[in-house]
Amino acid sequence: MPLDEICRIQALHEARILDTPPSSEFDSIVELARCMSDCPIALISLVDTDRQWFKAKVGVAFGQAPREHSFCGPVVETASALIVEDAARDARFASNIFVAGPSKVTFYAGVPLMEGEVCFGSLCVMDTKSRAFGEPDQTKLERLATVAVGLIREQRQTLLLSEQRRELELKQARFEQTERSAKVGGFEMDLQTGALVWSDQIYRTVGLPVGLPLTPDIVIGCYAPEEREGVRTRIKNALTGAGTGVDKEYRIITPEGEDRWVHIVSDIEMIDGQPRRLFGILQDVSERVRYERRLLKTANTDSLTGLGNRTAFVAQLNAATEKHASSMGLLLIDVDHLKQINDTLGHALGDIVLKEVAARLSEKIVRRGQAFRLGGDEFAVLIEDNMSARRMAGLARSIIEHVARPLHVDGSTIIPKVTVGGAIFEAGMDGASLSQNADFALYHAKETRRGSYVQFEPCLRTRISSRIEKTREVEHALVEGRLLPYYQPIILSANGDVIGFEALVRMKRDDGSIVSAGDFHEALDDPHLSHRVTSTMVAQIAADLQRWSDQGLSIARIGLNVSAADFSRGDLETRISAAFGPRGIPFDRLTIEVTESVFMQGVEETVAGTLQRLRKRGVLVALDDFGTGFASLTHLRSLPVDIIKIDKSFIDMMAHDASSLAIVELVLDLARKLKLKVTAEGVEQFGQAHSLLELGCTSLQGYLFGKPMPQDKVKDFLEERALTLHAVSENPVAA
Repeated sequence: MPLDEICRIQALHEARILDTPPSSEFDSIVELARCMSDCPIALISLVDTDRQWFKAKVGVAFGQAPREHSFCGPVVETASALIVEDAARDARFASNIFVAGPSKVTFYAGVPLMEGEVCFGSLCVMDTKSRAFGEPDQTKLERLATVAVGLIREQRQTLLLSEQRRELELKQARFEQTERSAKVGGFEMDLQTGALVWSDQIYRTVGLPVGLPLTPDIVIGCYAPEEREGVRTRIKNALTGAGTGVDKEYRIITPEGEDRWVHIVSDIEMIDGQPRRLFGILQDVSERVRYERRLLKTANTDSLTGLGNRTAFVAQLNAATEKHASSMGLLLIDVDHLKQINDTLGHALGDIVLKEVAARLSEKIVRRGQAFRLGGDEFAVLIEDNMSARRMAGLARSIIEHVARPLHVDGSTIIPKVTVGGAIFEAGMDGASLSQNADFALYHAKETRRGSYVQFEPCLRTRISSRIEKTREVEHALVEGRLLPYYQPIILSANGDVIGFEALVRMKRDDGSIVSAGDFHEALDDPHLSHRVTSTMVAQIAADLQRWSDQGLSIARIGLNVSAADFSRGDLETRISAAFGPRGIPFDRLTIEVTESVFMQGVEETVAGTLQRLRKRGVLVALDDFGTGFASLTHLRSLPVDIIKIDKSFIDMMAHDASSLAIVELVLDLARKLKLKVTAEGVEQFGQAHSLLELGCTSLQGYLFGKPMPQDKVKDFLEERALTLHAVSENPVAA
C-alpha cells in the first residue's frame, strides 16, 4: 500500500467516524443531495482499506460494499470529482457488478470529502438511467460535501472534548475519594478577622512559597490584571456580609510570569444568621484550558499557512460588520496558476508557494488588518479601520508587487502572482453581502485583468449576472442539442475552388432564431463549458463529414476553433478520435484553429505537445486572428503552425490605411519565408480580394464568397459554386 494511502487510512480511522451509529444530520445531507439531483440514490461513502462504508444512505439497503467494486474508490484516489453519465458505456465501469448486475447503476456523480489534503471518501448520487450532470449540479454537491466534512470534524472534536470532560470528572472523583488530590487545594477566610488560610497545593499552583503569610493584597496580586478589581470587590463584599459564593474560572499569573487558569468554587458559612467563614476549593485547570484553546485554534487555523481559515474569516467578518464599521474593506486574493505549479513542479513546491504568499501578505498588512486562507489558492484580507477606495486600491497594488518578488526553491525560481478583488463596507450590508461584492470584483479581475486589482462597482453585479445567465442559456442549449456548427467556405485564391470550411458555433434559441458565438462568448470563458462545446462541435463535424461523404461530396478540410480549456485536460486528441474513429474519418480532414490567447494561459508546452501529435496524424494547425495578440512572431518560431489567418481588422483597413496594408504585406512575406500558408479573413469586397491575390495570399474567407451556413446548405452551395466557376471558365470576358 502506498505511503500516502496508509496516511489517508490512518487519518480516516483517527476521525472516529467509521461504524458509528446513524445521525440525523448526515441523513439530512444525503436526502438533500437526492432531492437536489433528482436521483434515487445518495450516499456519504467513507472508503476504508478494502471496503466503502456508508455513514448515511438513501436508496440502498446495505450499509457497506467492497472497495474494488466502488465508484467512490477513484474519487478518493484522485481527490477530485467523478462524473459518469453512462457507466455501461464507460470502459472503467462497464463490467462492475453494480452496473452489470441486478443494481443496474448507470449514472454516478461523486465529489470528494476533503479535510485539508486528506480525502475520507465521497458524497455521491446515483441513478439507474443515464443523465447529464452540469457544473452547477457539481457545485451544489461540493457545497453539501463541505457541510459533511464539517460534521465529521465536529463529531471528532466533540468526542475529544467529551473525553477531556470525562478525564476531568475522573480527576474530580479521585479528589473526592482522597484527602489530597493533584492540583486541587482548599482555602478559607475568617470573615470576622479577615485571616486567610491556603492549603499547600494552592501555594504551589499560584507559585508562592508554601506558608507565606497572606494578605488581601497578596491574594489579589496573584490574579491577572483584568481579574483583580472583581476579586477585590468579592473579598470586600464577603467581609461586609454582602458576598455570595462563586463558581468561576480565573486567569492568574505566577511570579515567573506564567499564565495559569484556576477553577474556584466557594461558599459562605452562616452561623446564627451571620456570615462567619468563606471557604472553597481551587483547582488548577490550566492543562484543560490550554487544550481547549488549542482545539479552538486548530478549528480556526489553516494548518498549512498558520493563517485563520474560512471559519475564522466568516466569524471575524460577521463580528466586524455587526459593529457597522463604515470604513472597513475586504480584499479577496487568488494565487494565479497554482494548478500549473502543482502539476509541473509538484504539490510540495506548491505548498511552499502558498506559505510564502501567506507570509508576504502578513508582512504587508501588519497592524493594518488580518489575513486568512479560505482554501486552495484563495486568501482574504480584512481591514477594519480607516479604509477608503483609494487607500484600498493602493494597498492591493502594493500586495501584488510584494507577493511577486522572486522565490527561489530547490533550484527553481518562481514569481508568485496574485489577482485581487476588493469591496468596501456600506451601511445596510452584512458580512455575506460584503464578501459577495469582493467576490464579484475578484471574478471580474480573473476574467479580464488577471494579475491586477479590480474594485467592486455596482455594474459588475450586472455584468456577472449577465455572464451567469448566458452560461445557463448555453448549458440548456447543450442539453437540448441546440448548439450546432455553421460552415463558412474557404476559397483558394488561385482558381476560386472551395478548399474547405471553417465550423463556427451557433446557438438555436427557443424561438428558432440563430445567434452567433459573439452573443454568448462570455459563457465560453468558463473552461468546463468551453470544453463541452468543443466536444459537441467535434461530434457534429464528424457526423456532417460522413453525411457529405454519403452524398458524394468531397470536403477537403473543416476548421475547428479550440480554446485553452481543450488543452488543459490533455484529452483533445482522445475526443477527436472518439468522434472520427467509429465513422472512419481520417484526421487529415481537420484543421485546428487556435488564437494566441491559448498560448498565453501558462500551458504553452501542453498546447505545443498536443498540436504536434495531431499534426503527425494529418491535422493542420492554423494560428487564428494573427496580429491582434502580443507575441505572434515568438509563436511562429516555437509552435507547430501550418496556416496563418490574418485578422479581419487588417483586411477592413488595408485599402485606406497604409499601416494595415504594410502589416498584411509583412505577414505574407513572412509566411513565404517560413513556408506557411495564409488565409485572409473577413474578405467582403472584390477590391480586397483582388489586392490579396496580387500580394500572393494563399486563400480567402469572408462574406464575399459565402456566409456561414448549416450543413444541409453546403451541398447546394458547392453545386452553385461549381456552376459559377464553370461559367467563368467558359466565358472569362463576361465574368
